[in-house]
Amino acid sequence: MNAPVTSVGDCSLVPDILEARRPEGWVELRMAAESALQHQDLPTIKDEDWKYTDLRELKSLAFTSGSPETLDIKGSILPEARGTRLVFVNGHHDPRHSCTSAPPQGVRLLHLASASEAAPQLGSLLKPDGSDIFANLNSARFMDGAYIFIPKNVKVEAPLHLLFMSHSNGHATFSQPRIIVVVEPGADVQIIEEYAGNGTYFTNACVEIFVGENAELRHERIQRESSGAFHISNLRAKVCRDARYHSRTISFGAKFSRQTPQVSIHGTGADVILDGLALLNGTQIADTHSVLDHTQPDCTSHQLHKAIVDDEARAVFNGRIFVRRGAHGTDARQQSRNLLLSEKARVDTKPQLEIDTDDVKCAHGAAVGQLDPEELFYLQSRGLNDQAARNLLTYGFAADLLAHIPVASLRRQLRQAVMARTNATDLGELA
Repeated sequence: MNAPVTSVGDCSLVPDILEARRPEGWVELRMAAESALQHQDLPTIKDEDWKYTDLRELKSLAFTSGSPETLDIKGSILPEARGTRLVFVNGHHDPRHSCTSAPPQGVRLLHLASASEAAPQLGSLLKPDGSDIFANLNSARFMDGAYIFIPKNVKVEAPLHLLFMSHSNGHATFSQPRIIVVVEPGADVQIIEEYAGNGTYFTNACVEIFVGENAELRHERIQRESSGAFHISNLRAKVCRDARYHSRTISFGAKFSRQTPQVSIHGTGADVILDGLALLNGTQIADTHSVLDHTQPDCTSHQLHKAIVDDEARAVFNGRIFVRRGAHGTDARQQSRNLLLSEKARVDTKPQLEIDTDDVKCAHGAAVGQLDPEELFYLQSRGLNDQAARNLLTYGFAADLLAHIPVASLRRQLRQAVMARTNATDLGELA
């Protein structure tokens, strides 16, 4: 049975959570985050990082802590992850739909409440402070989540699928997933982190990632929440010497979503790719505030963020790249590309470079525009009508990011979703 709670602005979303039976290693983090919350309230448009995003609607809603329910997840099952799947419903581990029988020996794929071994990493990248109320709220009151540990030199062939489902049954619900990923030196793994649901609810997720020397992590993040949902996600990653961290965030759903990935490039020779795609219509808002922090020499980072914005929707992108003193040989590139499909659609984009050393190759840029009339004319001259030509070009704008998703079933699902949203379903199977 759902327990009634007050609004987000009161920071009282999950009552009595500190008294809940959870691993003892969580206590110190919880208490520090709870202390930080006492001096915080929701940001407003007067705060620089939130000046394009008004949270008054979120603050006005009353949420309940969602109960575990049995949902139909057939449409979200990935055949490639048949034995490497963790499922959560309303923040609760769902053992009926989870299956973790296939990971290689030594790999840990556990729900966090059963993984006391994760305590040393918990909160080490997302430390409680006064900078982010949502990260502190998660740290103080999360109930469960996922723990992934890949031992040294182990290559995991099957993708590890983390599926977070939310459901509201007459009451707005709230969940706070916590994810910890540790990839030891020389290991190789692919993770799919996915959010979906129905009704009105709020997901407040935190992710901490450690990529060891010469390790590789490919991280697909899929946000296709319901049209009545609010989704906020904080990600912190530490990438060590000669390691590779390649992340792609696809945002289709939610009334309001905000992604805050921050990657510390912590070792010489590290390589980071941080891509994103937001596909918005109606009155949706998708906000991305990213940080790529080069602290060591001879590292690379590439970031491409795209947004397709229709109707009265709004996309926000603020991407910052720091090149610290001594990080010579850095190769950092950042692009924000945005497509407006209506007169009332809006994009606010601000790529930033802050360079404090010499001998680097850094570039950034932003473009906001509409469909190219010459390209439309070319397609029409080849027999497509005006609407079909527009649909094909819109799909093509997004397709290059989807084409590199290595999991075939997920790639097909996302292509179909993009085709449906761009009205390109009558164009057949596109490459």
